[in-house]
Amino acid sequence: MALTVDQANTVSNHGLDKMLKQQVYESSPLLTKLQQGNKVKADGGTDIRFNIRYAKLGRSNTVGSREQITFGLKDTRTAAFLDWAYYEGDTMITWDERVKNTGKSKIIDLITDKTKELKEDFYDRVVTDIFTTNPKGGGIIALPVIVDATTTYAGVAKTDATVWVASEYSRATLSLFTGTSTLAYAVSHATFGKDHPTIHITTRDLQNKFEAAMYTNIRYEDKDMANAGFANVTFRDAPVIGDYACPASTWYGLDTNNMELRYHPDYDMVVSEWKEIDIAGFPNALVKIMTWAGNLVCKSRQTCFKFTALAG
Repeated sequence: MALTVDQANTVSNHGLDKMLKQQVYESSPLLTKLQQGNKVKADGGTDIRFNIRYAKLGRSNTVGSREQITFGLKDTRTAAFLDWAYYEGDTMITWDERVKNTGKSKIIDLITDKTKELKEDFYDRVVTDIFTTNPKGGGIIALPVIVDATTTYAGVAKTDATVWVASEYSRATLSLFTGTSTLAYAVSHATFGKDHPTIHITTRDLQNKFEAAMYTNIRYEDKDMANAGFANVTFRDAPVIGDYACPASTWYGLDTNNMELRYHPDYDMVVSEWKEIDIAGFPNALVKIMTWAGNLVCKSRQTCFKFTALAG
């Protein structure tokens, strides 16, 4: 007997659809770091809003014991906002696949592989868009926009808040300590009180160069990230990890304590059942759809930095 829609849904409901939702976040070092810090959060509304404080109040000073106080106020806060980014993924079981896949083992193999393929495809799209602005538009606000010295982000421009930018360096050589525009300098310049970059994400080639340069000084790794499958060596207490999706010549220092992945609670990797789509012009075919709505929030751009021209 050929594969039926009921058989497809029975197999999928036995843990496979759950795998789709859980494993997408965990495949990325940045999203894994955010998960570990409880920074993957539900949100709702017409857009994603968060407040930022962009200036000192400046209302505290010494006074004479009988001096009359002149009260005043100063705007120090503004609301930042992001539009929802909408993502959809889908996979299809064709008519001939339904005919050819009979028997319990063949059905399980087909559904398992289709589910795994959808998860990997969805993951690749989301992670790619984190590092590179989606050419179709409407995707997650990418790191090149967030971590930048001049761009407007979340509706707030540099002219509105001078601290609302990150540090940016164009340097060909990866230098750790000696000279200007070094990695140590970038971390120090991106430190504000207790806030500082908590993860370094770069290419795998540049991760290798970093470890070679650090060879005699290697001491520590971030065990939580290592246990999650991301081998690393720390620099200034932050793991350095190579990500396949990171563009060539690029290095990001990110303050994940002030970053969040916001998602809509009704559309958090929601997976449909297998459905027949004869009406769409595909007789005897089945389709499964996966959807997500959210965006990447950065509340402190000044505690992030990037290098953009490193020789890899």
